[in-house]
Amino acid sequence: MTDKVKFSSYVNENFKSTLNNLAKNKSKADNSYHTKYITVNDYLNNFSDKVLDDVCKRISNLKYNCDYLTPIILPKTNCLKHDVMTLDNTRLVCVPSVQDRVLQKLFLDYLKKHYDKIYNRFCEYDHALNKDIHKKEIDTINKDGQLTKKTIHGIRKALDDVIEYRSKYKYVIKADIVKFFDNINREIAVKKFENEFIGLNEDKELIAIFKSFVYCDAELDYGDLKYNKLIGAYLKELKGKGVRQGMPIASLCSSMYLYEFDNLMIKNSIPYIRYADDFLIFDDSYDNAKKLKDHIQENLKNIGLDIEKLVGEQKTKIYGAKDNFTYLGFDIIYNSRLQTYQRRIPNPVFDKAIGRIDSFQSMTKVKRECGNYVDFSLYLRILISGYTNFYSEDLAINGKEFKRDLIAASKDVRKKLITDNLNIDFEDIGSANKRMFFFGIK
Repeated sequence: MTDKVKFSSYVNENFKSTLNNLAKNKSKADNSYHTKYITVNDYLNNFSDKVLDDVCKRISNLKYNCDYLTPIILPKTNCLKHDVMTLDNTRLVCVPSVQDRVLQKLFLDYLKKHYDKIYNRFCEYDHALNKDIHKKEIDTINKDGQLTKKTIHGIRKALDDVIEYRSKYKYVIKADIVKFFDNINREIAVKKFENEFIGLNEDKELIAIFKSFVYCDAELDYGDLKYNKLIGAYLKELKGKGVRQGMPIASLCSSMYLYEFDNLMIKNSIPYIRYADDFLIFDDSYDNAKKLKDHIQENLKNIGLDIEKLVGEQKTKIYGAKDNFTYLGFDIIYNSRLQTYQRRIPNPVFDKAIGRIDSFQSMTKVKRECGNYVDFSLYLRILISGYTNFYSEDLAINGKEFKRDLIAASKDVRKKLITDNLNIDFEDIGSANKRMFFFGIK
């Protein structure tokens, strides 16, 4: 722990640089989820020392209140292109205002700097947060085909551990906490932070602003009118409870909330992998796995959580040695020919990614999505790299196929746009002109 300055002073010193770092992401700096949403560049253009002084004063006086969150509806992987969106096949993500997003980032940075030992203790078993604590060195093949060492952490390490543990144990419990973030008890979360994190330091500024973060909610008027009814149903169901996904502090809240549960697993030497609220537990006996599942459910109920829904298909299941399941977006499959476990990109991911590219069927859609002056080819490359950086070739056995299909879809959609808009055969256009057509759409 370094010599501590007040959080309000830390904000005063670091707010502008953090804001400027947000603005460097050009694709998001002008991103507006709703007409009432102020973009990063909007906020930056109106930023002043007076604005910052007011923010710091409110933090110092323990009177800082968060802005309303912007509610966004995202489809789950089980939501197909033409499906009606419902509470079951979508998720609600709530985006903080630019100012609150900066403050939450500074809040986390401040904890890492001034409460580093406690922060690391809470995050030790959560692969979403422990990348600076737990690292792993693996053998990999570089571009020249040579064997080399690579250090991995975070989601990459979690996925590598899955294959390692899966090879050692016959059974795996894939646990799904029912609406985890939505069922976090706010009062318990604040008390955990105050008693176990802050402890005897009595840092009132931190406690007050953490409480403001936890208790902030989304506002229906800030949502997309197209999903007005669905957003309203979500907000009615979630009123006054839970911590909203989409806030930078959400992952820390999950780790604090599951801290005792982590310790219970480790204390009893139970093979265990957790990434935020998604966790796996391994055992060699089905009977033991069944007992563990019941024990887990009992312990989680003590903090208002459950791994089984009251109705509908249960997502928490016990899988045998050769059963396939999905974890962190990848299918974990058994290859009987090689007698080993592998990661595979699920088919719905292929369909959704290619569908996203195929959706650009008109120049009107391109302009609406990309702006009036943009290199559409570059936009597609960024879109493809977003998918392939996560579903990379070294992580999935069908990673090369995934990348190939996305590039092919990109070529096909550009070919269609050129043919439709110029009314000539794509093959008759020279390669230089094909490139120039998408250099700037006007």
